Amino acid sequence: MRTGPIVSLILSVLVGIAAVVFGRGWLNNEAEAARPDIMTIAEPAAEVALTQIYVADAAINRGDQITSESLRLADWPTDYVPLGAVTDISNLTNADGTLPFSLGMIVPGEPVLLNKLSSQHTPDTLAQLIEPGYRAMSVEVDDATGVAGFILPDHHVDVHGFRELSSDFSRDPIQRGELVLSNIRVLAIDQSFEEGLDGARLARTVTLQVTTEQANRLGVAIQAGTIGLALRAAKDEADTPPAPTPIRQAAPAQTPKSTFTNIRVIAGDDEETVSAPVSPANANSGN
Repeated sequence: MRTGPIVSLILSVLVGIAAVVFGRGWLNNEAEAARPDIMTIAEPAAEVALTQIYVADAAINRGDQITSESLRLADWPTDYVPLGAVTDISNLTNADGTLPFSLGMIVPGEPVLLNKLSSQHTPDTLAQLIEPGYRAMSVEVDDATGVAGFILPDHHVDVHGFRELSSDFSRDPIQRGELVLSNIRVLAIDQSFEEGLDGARLARTVTLQVTTEQANRLGVAIQAGTIGLALRAAKDEADTPPAPTPIRQAAPAQTPKSTFTNIRVIAGDDEETVSAPVSPANANSGN
Protein backbone atom coordinates (compact mmCIF):
# COMPACT_ATOMS: atom_id res chain seq x y z
CA MET A 1 0.00 0.00 0.00
CA ARG A 2 1.34 3.34 -0.97
CA THR A 3 1.68 5.89 1.85
CA GLY A 4 2.57 8.88 -0.36
CA PRO A 5 -0.98 9.91 -1.32
CA ILE A 6 -2.15 9.58 2.28
CA VAL A 7 0.67 11.75 3.57
CA SER A 8 -0.06 14.37 0.90
CA LEU A 9 -3.75 14.42 1.84
CA ILE A 10 -2.92 14.86 5.51
CA LEU A 11 -0.49 17.68 4.76
CA SER A 12 -3.09 19.42 2.59
CA VAL A 13 -5.66 19.26 5.37
CA LEU A 14 -3.19 20.67 7.89
CA VAL A 15 -2.19 23.48 5.55
CA GLY A 16 -5.86 24.37 4.99
CA ILE A 17 -6.58 24.46 8.69
CA ALA A 18 -3.55 26.65 9.29
CA ALA A 19 -4.66 29.03 6.53
CA VAL A 20 -8.16 29.33 8.00
CA VAL A 21 -6.80 30.03 11.48
CA PHE A 22 -4.31 32.58 10.19
CA GLY A 23 -6.88 34.33 8.03
CA ARG A 24 -9.38 34.64 10.89
CA GLY A 25 -6.75 36.09 13.19
CA TRP A 26 -5.69 38.57 10.54
CA LEU A 27 -9.23 39.71 9.94
CA ASN A 28 -9.87 40.19 13.67
CA ASN A 29 -6.74 42.30 14.00
CA GLU A 30 -7.77 44.49 11.07
CA ALA A 31 -11.26 45.02 12.49
CA GLU A 32 -9.88 45.93 15.87
CA ALA A 33 -7.50 48.40 14.32
CA ALA A 34 -10.30 50.02 12.28
CA ARG A 35 -12.58 50.47 15.31
CA PRO A 36 -12.58 54.20 16.37
CA ASP A 37 -11.26 55.12 19.74
CA ILE A 38 -14.29 56.72 21.41
CA MET A 39 -12.25 58.19 24.20
CA THR A 40 -10.04 60.06 21.75
CA ILE A 41 -12.89 61.25 19.48
CA ALA A 42 -15.27 62.58 22.18
CA GLU A 43 -14.56 66.18 23.11
CA PRO A 44 -14.80 67.27 26.72
CA ALA A 45 -18.06 69.08 27.58
CA ALA A 46 -17.76 72.83 27.92
CA GLU A 47 -18.30 74.15 31.42
CA VAL A 48 -21.50 76.21 31.90
CA ALA A 49 -21.22 79.34 34.00
CA LEU A 50 -23.67 79.24 36.90
CA THR A 51 -25.12 81.95 39.13
CA GLN A 52 -26.90 81.41 42.40
CA ILE A 53 -30.35 83.00 42.58
CA TYR A 54 -33.21 82.70 45.04
CA VAL A 55 -36.11 80.42 44.11
CA ALA A 56 -39.24 79.39 45.96
CA ASP A 57 -38.61 76.46 48.27
CA ALA A 58 -42.37 75.95 48.76
CA ALA A 59 -45.51 77.24 47.11
CA ILE A 60 -46.04 80.98 47.74
CA ASN A 61 -49.61 82.12 47.31
CA ARG A 62 -50.82 85.54 46.26
CA GLY A 63 -50.64 87.92 49.22
CA ASP A 64 -48.22 85.75 51.25
CA GLN A 65 -45.25 87.45 52.84
CA ILE A 66 -41.84 86.23 51.72
CA THR A 67 -39.83 84.53 54.46
CA SER A 68 -36.33 83.13 54.59
CA GLU A 69 -37.83 79.65 55.02
CA SER A 70 -39.81 79.96 51.78
CA LEU A 71 -36.66 80.67 49.70
CA ARG A 72 -33.53 78.76 48.82
CA LEU A 73 -30.47 79.35 46.68
CA ALA A 74 -30.26 77.44 43.39
CA ASP A 75 -27.66 77.28 40.64
CA TRP A 76 -28.92 78.88 37.43
CA PRO A 77 -27.15 79.24 34.05
CA THR A 78 -25.70 82.74 34.00
CA ASP A 79 -26.82 83.40 30.43
CA TYR A 80 -30.44 82.54 31.32
CA VAL A 81 -30.93 84.35 34.62
CA PRO A 82 -34.38 86.06 34.41
CA LEU A 83 -34.59 89.82 34.59
CA GLY A 84 -35.31 90.88 38.16
CA ALA A 85 -33.98 87.69 39.74
CA VAL A 86 -32.78 88.04 43.33
CA THR A 87 -29.15 87.16 43.99
CA ASP A 88 -28.84 88.86 47.38
CA ILE A 89 -31.45 88.54 50.12
CA SER A 90 -30.76 92.13 51.14
CA ASN A 91 -32.36 93.27 47.87
CA LEU A 92 -35.69 91.94 49.16
CA THR A 93 -35.63 93.77 52.47
CA ASN A 94 -37.85 96.84 52.74
CA ALA A 95 -36.69 100.09 54.30
CA ASP A 96 -38.31 99.11 57.59
CA GLY A 97 -36.53 95.75 57.60
CA THR A 98 -39.56 93.66 56.62
CA LEU A 99 -39.80 91.34 53.65
CA PRO A 100 -42.19 91.99 50.74
CA PHE A 101 -45.43 90.27 49.77
CA SER A 102 -46.12 88.19 46.70
CA LEU A 103 -48.35 89.66 43.98
CA GLY A 104 -49.03 86.26 42.43
CA MET A 105 -48.61 82.52 42.73
CA ILE A 106 -44.97 81.32 42.82
CA VAL A 107 -44.49 77.56 42.45
CA PRO A 108 -41.61 75.62 44.07
CA GLY A 109 -38.40 76.00 42.08
CA GLU A 110 -39.58 79.17 40.30
CA PRO A 111 -37.21 82.15 40.48
CA VAL A 112 -38.38 84.97 42.74
CA LEU A 113 -38.61 88.15 40.64
CA LEU A 114 -38.76 91.69 42.00
CA ASN A 115 -41.66 92.66 39.70
CA LYS A 116 -43.80 89.99 41.37
CA LEU A 117 -43.30 91.43 44.85
CA SER A 118 -44.84 94.37 46.71
CA SER A 119 -43.47 96.18 49.74
CA GLN A 120 -47.00 96.53 51.16
CA HIS A 121 -49.65 93.96 51.80
CA THR A 122 -52.72 94.75 49.71
CA PRO A 123 -56.02 92.94 50.25
CA ASP A 124 -57.00 90.66 47.42
CA THR A 125 -60.09 92.51 46.20
CA LEU A 126 -61.70 93.20 42.88
CA ALA A 127 -61.34 96.96 43.35
CA GLN A 128 -57.58 96.65 42.89
CA LEU A 129 -58.01 95.18 39.41
CA ILE A 130 -60.08 98.09 38.09
CA GLU A 131 -58.03 100.54 36.06
CA PRO A 132 -58.29 104.25 36.98
CA GLY A 133 -61.29 105.94 35.41
CA TYR A 134 -63.28 102.72 34.98
CA ARG A 135 -66.08 101.02 36.84
CA ALA A 136 -67.10 97.39 37.39
CA MET A 137 -70.55 96.32 36.23
CA SER A 138 -72.02 92.80 36.22
CA VAL A 139 -74.35 91.23 33.69
CA GLU A 140 -76.25 87.96 33.95
CA VAL A 141 -75.50 85.31 31.31
CA ASP A 142 -76.37 81.68 30.65
CA ASP A 143 -74.64 78.86 28.76
CA ALA A 144 -75.50 80.40 25.38
CA THR A 145 -75.01 84.11 26.03
CA GLY A 146 -71.87 83.45 28.10
CA VAL A 147 -69.99 81.52 25.36
CA ALA A 148 -70.49 78.20 27.15
CA GLY A 149 -68.22 79.18 30.04
CA PHE A 150 -65.10 79.88 27.99
CA ILE A 151 -64.96 83.53 29.04
CA LEU A 152 -62.25 84.04 31.67
CA PRO A 153 -60.86 87.05 33.55
CA ASP A 154 -58.79 89.43 31.38
CA HIS A 155 -60.53 88.26 28.21
CA HIS A 156 -62.12 90.91 25.99
CA VAL A 157 -65.69 90.66 24.73
CA ASP A 158 -68.26 92.49 22.63
CA VAL A 159 -71.62 93.12 24.29
CA HIS A 160 -74.72 92.67 22.13
CA GLY A 161 -78.27 93.60 23.04
CA PHE A 162 -81.36 91.75 21.82
CA ARG A 163 -84.86 93.16 22.20
CA GLU A 164 -88.36 92.77 20.84
CA LEU A 165 -90.01 95.62 18.96
CA SER A 166 -93.65 96.00 18.06
CA SER A 167 -94.65 96.35 14.41
CA ASP A 168 -97.19 98.80 13.01
CA PHE A 169 -98.01 96.58 10.02
CA SER A 170 -98.01 93.09 11.53
CA ARG A 171 -99.03 91.46 14.75
CA ASP A 172 -95.76 89.48 14.81
CA PRO A 173 -93.04 91.17 16.93
CA ILE A 174 -89.75 92.21 15.35
CA GLN A 175 -86.50 90.87 16.88
CA ARG A 176 -83.74 93.46 16.90
CA GLY A 177 -80.07 92.93 17.77
CA GLU A 178 -77.42 95.63 18.07
CA LEU A 179 -73.83 96.07 19.19
CA VAL A 180 -73.93 97.81 22.55
CA LEU A 181 -70.24 97.85 23.59
CA SER A 182 -67.06 96.66 21.93
CA ASN A 183 -63.71 95.38 23.24
CA ILE A 184 -64.68 95.30 26.91
CA ARG A 185 -62.33 93.74 29.45
CA VAL A 186 -63.66 90.96 31.70
CA LEU A 187 -62.75 91.52 35.34
CA ALA A 188 -64.34 88.45 36.91
CA ILE A 189 -66.71 85.57 36.38
CA ASP A 190 -69.19 84.98 39.18
CA GLN A 191 -67.06 85.80 42.23
CA SER A 192 -63.70 84.57 40.91
CA PHE A 193 -60.95 86.74 39.51
CA GLU A 194 -57.91 84.53 40.13
CA GLU A 195 -55.09 84.29 37.63
CA GLY A 196 -54.43 81.10 35.73
CA LEU A 197 -57.97 79.76 35.37
CA ASP A 198 -57.97 77.05 32.71
CA GLY A 199 -60.72 75.45 30.67
CA ALA A 200 -64.42 76.16 30.50
CA ARG A 201 -66.28 77.24 33.59
CA LEU A 202 -70.02 77.80 33.49
CA ALA A 203 -70.86 81.17 35.00
CA ARG A 204 -74.07 83.03 35.71
CA THR A 205 -72.58 86.48 36.22
CA VAL A 206 -69.79 88.23 34.31
CA THR A 207 -68.27 91.45 35.65
CA LEU A 208 -67.06 93.91 33.02
CA GLN A 209 -64.78 96.95 33.19
CA VAL A 210 -66.61 99.93 31.68
CA THR A 211 -66.57 103.71 31.71
CA THR A 212 -69.41 105.72 33.20
CA GLU A 213 -70.94 106.32 29.77
CA GLN A 214 -70.60 102.65 28.86
CA ALA A 215 -72.23 101.69 32.16
CA ASN A 216 -75.27 103.82 31.29
CA ARG A 217 -75.52 102.31 27.82
CA LEU A 218 -75.15 98.80 29.21
CA GLY A 219 -77.82 99.44 31.85
CA VAL A 220 -80.29 100.59 29.21
CA ALA A 221 -79.59 97.49 27.12
CA ILE A 222 -80.13 95.22 30.15
CA GLN A 223 -83.49 96.81 30.88
CA ALA A 224 -84.56 96.70 27.21
CA GLY A 225 -83.93 93.01 26.58
CA THR A 226 -81.34 90.23 26.70
CA ILE A 227 -77.56 90.63 26.82
CA GLY A 228 -75.17 88.38 24.90
CA LEU A 229 -71.35 88.31 25.01
CA ALA A 230 -69.11 87.60 22.01
CA LEU A 231 -65.57 86.50 22.91
CA ARG A 232 -62.85 88.32 20.96
CA ALA A 233 -59.64 86.66 19.76
CA ALA A 234 -56.48 87.57 21.65
CA LYS A 235 -55.04 89.27 18.54
CA ASP A 236 -58.19 91.38 18.16
CA GLU A 237 -58.10 92.87 21.64
CA ALA A 238 -56.17 95.93 20.43
CA ASP A 239 -58.59 96.53 17.57
CA THR A 240 -61.23 98.87 18.95
CA PRO A 241 -63.94 99.80 16.45
CA PRO A 242 -65.75 103.13 16.85
CA ALA A 243 -68.48 103.29 19.46
CA PRO A 244 -71.82 102.23 18.00
CA THR A 245 -74.47 104.87 17.46
CA PRO A 246 -77.60 104.16 19.53
CA ILE A 247 -80.51 103.02 17.40
CA ARG A 248 -83.45 105.31 17.79
CA GLN A 249 -86.98 104.61 16.63
CA ALA A 250 -88.41 107.17 14.22
CA ALA A 251 -91.15 109.23 15.80
CA PRO A 252 -94.56 108.55 14.24
CA ALA A 253 -95.64 111.12 11.69
CA GLN A 254 -97.93 113.70 13.21
CA THR A 255 -101.23 114.48 11.48
CA PRO A 256 -101.36 118.19 10.72
CA LYS A 257 -103.96 120.03 12.68
CA SER A 258 -107.00 121.13 10.71
CA THR A 259 -107.77 124.83 10.44
CA PHE A 260 -111.37 125.96 10.79
CA THR A 261 -113.10 129.00 9.26
CA ASN A 262 -116.54 130.50 9.71
CA ILE A 263 -118.93 130.31 6.73
CA ARG A 264 -122.20 132.27 6.53
CA VAL A 265 -125.00 130.16 5.04
CA ILE A 266 -128.13 131.97 3.72
CA ALA A 267 -131.24 129.92 2.97
CA GLY A 268 -134.08 132.21 2.02
CA ASP A 269 -134.82 134.43 4.96
CA ASP A 270 -132.70 132.25 7.28
CA GLU A 271 -129.03 133.01 7.86
CA GLU A 272 -126.63 130.80 9.85
CA THR A 273 -122.89 130.84 10.54
CA VAL A 274 -121.15 127.46 10.61
CA SER A 275 -117.51 126.32 11.10
CA ALA A 276 -115.86 124.23 8.37
CA PRO A 277 -112.34 122.71 8.21
CA VAL A 278 -109.86 124.18 5.75
CA SER A 279 -106.86 122.19 4.39
CA PRO A 280 -103.40 123.45 5.49
CA ALA A 281 -102.53 124.29 1.89
CA ASN A 282 -105.59 126.50 1.47
CA ALA A 283 -105.04 128.02 4.87
CA ASN A 284 -101.45 128.95 4.00
CA SER A 285 -102.47 130.34 0.64
CA GLY A 286 -105.07 132.48 2.23
CA ASN A 287 -108.00 130.82 0.39
